[in-house]
Amino acid sequence: MQKDLMTRNEVLETLNIKAGTLYAYVSRGIIKTAPHSDGRKSLYLRTDVERVRSRKRGRPSKSASAESTMHWGEPVIASAITQVTHAGPVYRNRVAAEMARAGISFESVAQLLFTGTWQDTFAAWSSIETPADTQRLLRSYEDGLRRNDIGNLLGIVALALGMHDRGAAEISDGTSVPAARLLIQTMAGCLGYLRASPQFEYRQAHEALAPFILRATGATSSPEALHALNGAMIVLADNELAPATFAARIAASTNADLYNCVAAAIGSHVGFSTGTATQTVETALLQSTAPEDLEARLPIVREYGASRFGFNHPMYPDGDPRADVILDLVAGLPELSASTRNTLDFLATARSSLKAYPGVAIALVVLTRALSMPDGTATALWILSRTAGWVAHILEQRTQAFLLRPRAKFTGTAQNR
Repeated sequence: MQKDLMTRNEVLETLNIKAGTLYAYVSRGIIKTAPHSDGRKSLYLRTDVERVRSRKRGRPSKSASAESTMHWGEPVIASAITQVTHAGPVYRNRVAAEMARAGISFESVAQLLFTGTWQDTFAAWSSIETPADTQRLLRSYEDGLRRNDIGNLLGIVALALGMHDRGAAEISDGTSVPAARLLIQTMAGCLGYLRASPQFEYRQAHEALAPFILRATGATSSPEALHALNGAMIVLADNELAPATFAARIAASTNADLYNCVAAAIGSHVGFSTGTATQTVETALLQSTAPEDLEARLPIVREYGASRFGFNHPMYPDGDPRADVILDLVAGLPELSASTRNTLDFLATARSSLKAYPGVAIALVVLTRALSMPDGTATALWILSRTAGWVAHILEQRTQAFLLRPRAKFTGTAQNR
């Protein structure tokens, strides 16, 4: 596993530059530094170095320029859905963090993403019955589900809902929004499989998503818990062209139905570098929340915080506003457990002493544990919330009516024929 920090010589060799050029990058804020353990030297953030390497100096060739756009490069797709700013994502000109703090419902934000229409008053989605064949499939998991399989199960849900011509009907009958609601509702019901007595949960008539999710996971519902859960889902709903979102748009460009597009997104999201980083946080970083154990993990955060646990998101160099919103909502919960208080203190220390800013994977685990939800819920919540953004991008890609098909630059040995 690569460390998140690089020595001076490693940077010079990687970028093939002189020391003066490196110092210029540092002084301009292009490459950020961290103190060396000896107190005299500096270390350099690998993500910044990799970003510089991906952008060729001078006037790059057409192929080099195109290649660099695929690695934290320039925008490659036009979109009117989400703008990433220093305040976090802005959905169709509405700041996600502000909506989360204001107590807006996730359903209202999802509708904004889907259609561009804002609803000032909240109305719970009408109940849509999960098809009988999908229910039968899901009941086969009532013997138990490993928590690290929840992402795969939600992928199965998306594919199952697209069967029996429902996928074709979504396109031909123009039922994309009801299909999206069915997807999210059914995914939420699958959270019941994470409980000690696993079972699929059915949403009650006119039950909003946040109380449904709390009930499905066996968590206690309260105004503060509902506010925190809604806020977390809102800030996670979209983050521009994340890898899974790009996968959804690629599938959409082939005219795949919405269910298959979301399944493609889930398959990309459950990589250890993205969506299931929550599992690593649960099993390694926050396995024990005793103060002495957390303090002992600070050196690990310093060396591997970004690559293993999601500290210091490259798009948010001064701290991830989405994670900050979630952690603030956690801090506002009444009667915090000692475990939660220890965790919040640990993250504050990492921020102040290491400049290690927590990402959403960490914040989600802190939230779900503060609400007494079972482990694995953080992974599922991220997928469930992000489905709203995926659907918005799928529908937008359809309007652009072109096939996303980049070319590869062949680097092997050419064969003469």
